[in-house]
Amino acid sequence: MEEKSTFWKSAMTYGIYLAVALIFYNVILYVTGENMNTTLGLVTWLIMGVGIYLCQKGYRDKELDGSIEYSKALGFGVSVMLFAGVLNALYSVILMKIDPSIMDQVRILQEEAMMKQGLSDEQIEAAGEMMTRFQSPLIIVLSSLFTFAFIGFIISLITSIFIKRKSDENAFDEAMGEVKSED
Repeated sequence: MEEKSTFWKSAMTYGIYLAVALIFYNVILYVTGENMNTTLGLVTWLIMGVGIYLCQKGYRDKELDGSIEYSKALGFGVSVMLFAGVLNALYSVILMKIDPSIMDQVRILQEEAMMKQGLSDEQIEAAGEMMTRFQSPLIIVLSSLFTFAFIGFIISLITSIFIKRKSDENAFDEAMGEVKSED
């Protein structure tokens, strides 16, 4: 039972750290006017990847005495991203309340992308109307949670490969088994 409470407490703590890093980076982009720069937006993926790796590693080394199974590392990475997603969603809602023009900027970027794809004016207008329907705070929070969980799953699939580590007891038993079989 103690291990489960440690899991969620650690996931929440690390999720807060990751969310603070992501929000800090997004605030820098917003203040510098680069919040719609897709190239700089890719740095967010790097922050998430490194963040999940460091969170999993910290949990493994500090809470689990240096050993963790692949599945537990995967679940921990997704949990961290869920908590980070909650805070990021709150940040997004607050930012959109402070600066409603952000949604207009997003709409313009999406319309430009649709024009490049060769969509008709009617299709672009229909897509814009659909986007307007999904601008409520509840939809933003739910989509943020889903997106963060999905991204956390994808990244954790990779990082868990490097984080997983058998316990020393198993390694000792395996080594001793090899020594006994040599006799």
